[in-house]
Amino acid sequence: MSIQSYTNHTLSSMLVALVATAGLPAIGIATVAASSNTAIAQNTTSDDASTRQAKRDALSAMSTLVTLDVDDQPLEDIFRFLSDVTGTDLEPIFLTDNVSGNGMDPETQITIKVSNTPALAVLDKILLRAQRIESTGDQYTWQFTDIGTIECGPKLELNRNQRVELYDIADLLFVVPDFDNSPEFDLQSAVSAAGGGGGGGGQSPFSGGGQAVDIASTAERAQAITDLVQSTIEPDQWADLGGDGASMTFYGTSFIVTAPDYIHRQIVGYSFWPARLQQTRRVDGRQQVVIKADTKKRRRP
Repeated sequence: MSIQSYTNHTLSSMLVALVATAGLPAIGIATVAASSNTAIAQNTTSDDASTRQAKRDALSAMSTLVTLDVDDQPLEDIFRFLSDVTGTDLEPIFLTDNVSGNGMDPETQITIKVSNTPALAVLDKILLRAQRIESTGDQYTWQFTDIGTIECGPKLELNRNQRVELYDIADLLFVVPDFDNSPEFDLQSAVSAAGGGGGGGGQSPFSGGGQAVDIASTAERAQAITDLVQSTIEPDQWADLGGDGASMTFYGTSFIVTAPDYIHRQIVGYSFWPARLQQTRRVDGRQQVVIKADTKKRRRP
């Protein structure tokens, strides 16, 4: 396991947007927004330099343009084709390799036709088609291993490989008070009262106000952000919601998240991949970070 420390940035712009759209109390959003465009790109990890480079190289290789036109081809053969064409170490989780009885069937027949499409997009299409055909009740996706290879298969199996990350959310916990209870200022009334009073201190130009400003506590705000993250990012996987893929604990001004790589990817993306190639979107009320191929480095097989 590893521990990730954010020193200059909080979570990505995705989480800032979540907080803003959820109607939570106003935060120091200008500070966060100023760095939101680089939050993903500067997201440091505890991986060593060689591991980060291996992961970046894998994504670059998976940007290779692929042309594929097959009918009823075994799933195992298609994974082998992608691996051979891109030179990427793909580790599909098959039933035949897994004593737990969970995994993809290597003999599942896949029909697919793509032309000059990045291998990463082809991988997503293949996993989605295998998921629909096999109908196991689990979703299929991909993630990085701790050595930079790409494993893919049911989330139930991917959940076995978890790591611990520390996310500093101090900026998101900072509340800008909304002073809507200020006293009214009426100088004309005060001057009139003083003019007719025949001396003395006169009347104060201020009236009203003085009510206490209701600000949520740090714990309450942290819980609201926790609920927001867990309800929009892989909600079926969090232990608090009945899943077994991830857990989230608030400590100090940080979240300690234990989860597999594909869940961490939905939270902050990949630090080693350009921010311009990481798109945040909402699908059926769920937040996703989509990793795009590097169009400037695509190469033909």
